[in-house]
Amino acid sequence: MCRRVWCLIWGTSSCVAQVSVWTLGSAANSSVTLWNSVLPIAVLPDTLRQLVSPLEDSPIATRFANAVSRGAVFPEVSAEFCNAASLVCDSHVQIASYGLERVEAAPRASAIKTINDFQFDFFLEKNLFVGGEMQLSENLHDPIPARPFLPRVVADSLPSLTTANLPKLRQMFNIADKASMSTMMGTAAYLCENPALPGEDKECPITLAAMAQFVSSQLGSEVEALSTSGSPTEAPHLKAPVKIETVTKRSLTEGDHIIICHTIMFPSALYYCHHVSGTKVVQASLRAQDNSVIHAVGICHLDTSMWASEHPAFTALNIPRGAEACHWSTQNDMVWVSTATQ
Repeated sequence: MCRRVWCLIWGTSSCVAQVSVWTLGSAANSSVTLWNSVLPIAVLPDTLRQLVSPLEDSPIATRFANAVSRGAVFPEVSAEFCNAASLVCDSHVQIASYGLERVEAAPRASAIKTINDFQFDFFLEKNLFVGGEMQLSENLHDPIPARPFLPRVVADSLPSLTTANLPKLRQMFNIADKASMSTMMGTAAYLCENPALPGEDKECPITLAAMAQFVSSQLGSEVEALSTSGSPTEAPHLKAPVKIETVTKRSLTEGDHIIICHTIMFPSALYYCHHVSGTKVVQASLRAQDNSVIHAVGICHLDTSMWASEHPAFTALNIPRGAEACHWSTQNDMVWVSTATQ
């Protein structure tokens, strides 16, 4: 029955592949045009350009969105859409940073309470100097697999990302209730539905347009994107030292006008973006043991009094709650700064 419904609504699987390939060029142009209308001065980073959906503005995206709106999504239809849209809808994805020791026992990773719990490789700003060394656990490799944003028409048809809507969202992406992906979707919903920390604003953009609109609403149109580059495509097996070759410490004024967008796991690209204050952006060139150079972007939080008392940064740096703590961003995270303040 599912195959028949798929054929009636969508056509054959070969048609799906043809539509996906045919729309690659127009999708990129459509998304870039929309980006430029919201952030006309900002350069669209390659990291985000590569996340444009191959199905943007395609008939298959519109038909799937209509099916979602009618509640007529069958497992086979969802699987076909995930494949055509290059999503990660595997029920058993394993990502160590989520701490999924007992997937079947919890609706989300129990260790994750705020977005700060995803951070690692903490350091003190005073220890960031040319000629120094520091230990990196994965050389800022992002363990989350690459996948594109949803087509906008599909994103608009989704129920909001909340724990109450998880059954519908799992059905849409054909994810089993007790699978590891289900747990990570629960973590994403938990983080995104909770209110921002005092003094912050946040959004969880699931499309390129949503990210541009949030950045513009918080910082205006004069912005610059910073991101870590040069990290390995696969994580090193052992924690190893890197040598600090160059250091740039940006202004405190700028640190009151930044947005940090952390990538979090979901079948499609999903970011947790928060507008934070009381920070400083730092950049450094870090030479790894294999002689590669990581161009790293880090954030120093000048006041950590709002962080949980059991946050690992306090133990790792041997500092009290409230003291300044810095961490690096992984390769697919984005840091937005206001160029109007520079």
